Amino acid sequence: MTPSLKNLQYLIALRKTNHFSKAASECFVSPSTFSAGISKLERDLNVELVQRDNKHVLFTPIGKRIANQAISVMAEINILVGTAQLDFFESEVTIGVIPTISTYILPNFLSNLNNHYPKLKIAFKEDTSDNLLKLLDQAKIDFAIFAFPYELPEFIENFQVFSDSIYFIKHKNRKKKTIENGSLLLLEQGHCLRSHIMQNNELLNRHISNFSCTSISTLVAMVDTDIGVSFLPKMAIDYGILNHYPNISIDMNSTKTKRDIGVIYRKNNQHEENIKELASLLLKS
Repeated sequence: MTPSLKNLQYLIALRKTNHFSKAASECFVSPSTFSAGISKLERDLNVELVQRDNKHVLFTPIGKRIANQAISVMAEINILVGTAQLDFFESEVTIGVIPTISTYILPNFLSNLNNHYPKLKIAFKEDTSDNLLKLLDQAKIDFAIFAFPYELPEFIENFQVFSDSIYFIKHKNRKKKTIENGSLLLLEQGHCLRSHIMQNNELLNRHISNFSCTSISTLVAMVDTDIGVSFLPKMAIDYGILNHYPNISIDMNSTKTKRDIGVIYRKNNQHEENIKELASLLLKS
């Protein structure tokens, strides 16, 4: 049977004082309760830990080794308890983020985190929306920076921070403003930006190009060669992704398309308010 931590503490006190009454006093229990605890520990471990009479306490060789091991165990328990009691903003947090956001928002977001919470240790995990939900389900990340709308499972809560407009882009030599069949360049399946574009515009499958892109950078490069047209989030434009593409024009009037940016986390998360506090720094990014 697994020994109780209380009885291990009794053993440590006994090793320290080598006296039952003194050890019981240190543990704030009566001598009879203390003695019963040591006896229970011996039964649980199926070994004799101490030999005793009215005047002396003699640890057996195995008793000495177990007492020393108990000291190590309790030290680790104290570290564990200390970690649990650690202030959230002095802990280690792993944040998931989708690829269509990470490049454009993480540098400033991380700078804001360092300025506001210098003792907070941050790790980022970049992945698709579906995979980040799996990581949350497995408790491998604490929360994720996400784009909405998105159909979330019941165990997930969301907190939306700001809206990110999505603008129509095309090569300046392309005269037609309408999206011709087979001309719409999108990211590969699995990227939520693809679904946001399709949901917010009067688009059909016949509009979609046979080419698909692995990243926004690739998508922009393909529009620059006039292979097709596409849509681009405002945060990518503000970041300067088009600075080296003077031949790409932006339709600034195509503002009906947007996505909402925020975070997702597991329901009943005890750090919900702290996560929201961190998420508010996205707005300053």
